[in-house]
Amino acid sequence: MKRAFILILVFVLSAGSLLAQGEIDEQKRVMLRDESSFSGSLNSNGFGANYRYGFWRNAWNQFILDADFAYVKHPKEYKSSISYNYTSHRYVYGKENLFWELKGMAGWQKELYRKIDRTGISVRLYYAGGLSIGFTKPIYYKVFSISPIGVIVYEEYLKFDPGIHQRSIGGRGPFFMGFNEIKVIPGLTGKTGFSFEYSQKNAIIHALEAGVSLTVYPKKIPIMATEQNNFFFFTLTVGYRFGRIIDISEAARSKSWKEKRAERKAAKAALPYPFY
Repeated sequence: MKRAFILILVFVLSAGSLLAQGEIDEQKRVMLRDESSFSGSLNSNGFGANYRYGFWRNAWNQFILDADFAYVKHPKEYKSSISYNYTSHRYVYGKENLFWELKGMAGWQKELYRKIDRTGISVRLYYAGGLSIGFTKPIYYKVFSISPIGVIVYEEYLKFDPGIHQRSIGGRGPFFMGFNEIKVIPGLTGKTGFSFEYSQKNAIIHALEAGVSLTVYPKKIPIMATEQNNFFFFTLTVGYRFGRIIDISEAARSKSWKEKRAERKAAKAALPYPFY
């Protein structure tokens, strides 16, 4: 996983140098601009999604507000499978809880290198910190007893505990079972990384991102019952971000919502191909 993150980062950096020369950008630039964007990411311990709003401060800096939602896995998770009744059932042996994080952060995004042509790449540094709320939901397993002749005589749904080790597990129970037992754990979080923005349209954002984050909780998060759990999570992240530029000038504010919608449609129609 770490090797994949390094390779992706090297590729993006190499692409920036290769695309440094190209068609001169003659588009009209928005000088007073906020940014609204979403991203999806693959993390070294799971996956997540993000919403970011960047407030214009000057030509090179934005104050950003971030909202992150992530599913977090334990590094020792390994899926097992069992077959009965002609069906295969998969589960993670020893997993005690599902774990999600909801984060709210504030920070800054600084433009280190600005593209000067349509095929260039802007390099940005972002960093933010704030609060994290962790959610744990217990996992239930289908546990059954088998008669001497191999017939299932009894089955029930139980949480994982050492007693189950000596009995037969028939896979994980229904996803929504245990939602009434969700526990909330508050924590602190921070992150930093680089964003490589490559959109050929000034009003649209397309970017690849690579970064790291650290989240700390006051106690260990009980994800696994059979492995050592941690109270902190150091995460490597790569993701794709998309969004739009918001013109906050007085001239833009005076336009009606119909005029703004017409301008957005015209900008999308002018794209040379869908991804740009």
